[in-house]
Amino acid sequence: MKNFLLADSENLHIIGLRHTLKKLVKTPSLKVANSREELFKCLDKNNIECLIIDPNNIFLFYDDDLRIIKSNYPKCKIIILSYFKNKQTIDSFLKDNINGFISKDCEEQTIFDALYKIQHGERYICHKTLNTFIDVFALPTSQSDEKLTLREFEILKKIAQGNNGKSIASQLFISIHTFRTHRKNIMKKTGRHTTPELILYALEKKIK
Repeated sequence: MKNFLLADSENLHIIGLRHTLKKLVKTPSLKVANSREELFKCLDKNNIECLIIDPNNIFLFYDDDLRIIKSNYPKCKIIILSYFKNKQTIDSFLKDNINGFISKDCEEQTIFDALYKIQHGERYICHKTLNTFIDVFALPTSQSDEKLTLREFEILKKIAQGNNGKSIASQLFISIHTFRTHRKNIMKKTGRHTTPELILYALEKKIK
């Protein structure tokens, strides 16, 4: 990825992110948007490969806008670079299938790790963001949760470690279809519906 759109109204963060991306990416194209209007104009006029955005700092940015961007610009990867402070914000980000979640006080290496994983088809959540998720979005443990089989437990553990489906299937010598069946059963037993929710569940249970 070389064509980036940085969407934020905090100039110091933009300057720092520009500096970081220039160190990590050879000759990157960096566009900047400070408002919702500028953001969508830039997406319309440029072949943006990766949007790095703090939705909390974009003027008139609405909750549904991330979903609109994913729908209208499906090839554009979205990384949320922000501070996650409340359940409503986090919940909307999870449901919108965002590619990456990074805390604004992360280190440069975190940006590199996120870009590498997203470039290779994975999603990325930094450790600081995961800790925040636990604090404000922790899901209660249901007493009716069924017991996971050893294989399901093994797969849940690998999901919590950040492995994607193809990688897990390869490591366990099973087909991707079998992996998806196991994941579906794990979600049913734990009452979770998305991969980020499974990661949260694993963290709650200290499965890692």
